Amino acid sequence: MLTRHVILKSGLRQVTALRQQSSAAQPLYLNPHKWQGLPADRVFELHEMRKTALGEKYSPNDAERKAILATYAELRASSPALLYSYEMDNFSERVMNNTPVALRGLPKKYSNVPVLDKGATPHEKRKIEQIHRISAYEMPLLAKFRQQYTPTASRESPLRLKFNTDFSDELTPLNRHVTLSVAIRDLGLNKKQARKFKLLAADKFDHNNNVFRLSTDRYPESAQNARWLVETFNRLLTEAKDTTKNTFDEVPVDTSLMKARKSAAAFPELWKRPQDAPIKRHRIVRECVDAVKQRMDAEYLKSLSP
Repeated sequence: MLTRHVILKSGLRQVTALRQQSSAAQPLYLNPHKWQGLPADRVFELHEMRKTALGEKYSPNDAERKAILATYAELRASSPALLYSYEMDNFSERVMNNTPVALRGLPKKYSNVPVLDKGATPHEKRKIEQIHRISAYEMPLLAKFRQQYTPTASRESPLRLKFNTDFSDELTPLNRHVTLSVAIRDLGLNKKQARKFKLLAADKFDHNNNVFRLSTDRYPESAQNARWLVETFNRLLTEAKDTTKNTFDEVPVDTSLMKARKSAAAFPELWKRPQDAPIKRHRIVRECVDAVKQRMDAEYLKSLSP
C-alpha cells in the first residue's frame, strides 16, 4: 500500500508539472488564474478574447470570476455608477438607470476610458493628435515641391463666375444663383465696339467701374445657370464686335441708372492732434523673441528644402 501511495503522489506531481508547462505555453487569455492584478480594461479584454476563442465550449471558472470581481474596487469611483455582476452563463457590465441626462446615449465608460460631456472619445483625440503630428513633421517636407505662383493674365481669362451656397443639398434659389462679371478693358474692344457693347448691355453695365455683370437663377442647377450666362455673354460680345451692322451712333449712352459714387469724407486737418497720440512703447523682449523665432523657422525650412 505504501508503494502504491508513493506512485500515486509521483504521478500527481508529474500531472501538475505537465499542466503548468502547458499553461505556460498557452496564451494569457486562456489562463484566468494569471489575470489577478491586471488593469480592469485588460481583464475584460482577455475575458472577451477567451469567450470568442472557446465559443460553445466556453465555461466560466472561479479564477475568472475572482479576476473580474476584483476590478470592482478600481471602477467603483467612476461616474456614471457601474454595477458589475457575475452570472454563470456570461459576465456582463450594466450601466444603471441613474446616468445623468447630459451623459445618456454616450459610449459606455470602461475602466480608464474617459467619456467627456461633449461626447468626444479618446479615439477622436488620437485622430486630432495624428493630424497635428502630420502638420508638424510631414507637411514641412512638401517645401521641396513648392513652385512660384504666376497668376493668369486677366486678358486670357476675363470672365469671373461667382457661385453661392448655403452648404445644404436643397435646391434653393441661393444655391443655384450664379453671377458673371467681366471688365471691359479685358475684352480687347476698340472705341466703337466698346460703345456698342455698353448700349447693348444697358443697365447690366456699371459705368462707375466699367464692369459688366449678369446673374440668373432660372435653372435648377448652378452649372446650367453658369452655362446660360456664358452663352448669353458670348452672343452679346459677338454682336458688339460686328460693326458692319448698325452701330447705334445716334443713340447716346444712358448712364442715368448708375448711382453717383460718393467720395469718402476727408478728416479735417484742424481735428488732428498728433501731440495727443499714444506713445509707442519699445517692447524689446517681444521683438527679440520674434526675431529668434523667425531665424529658427528659416533655418528649419532651409534644412528641409533641396
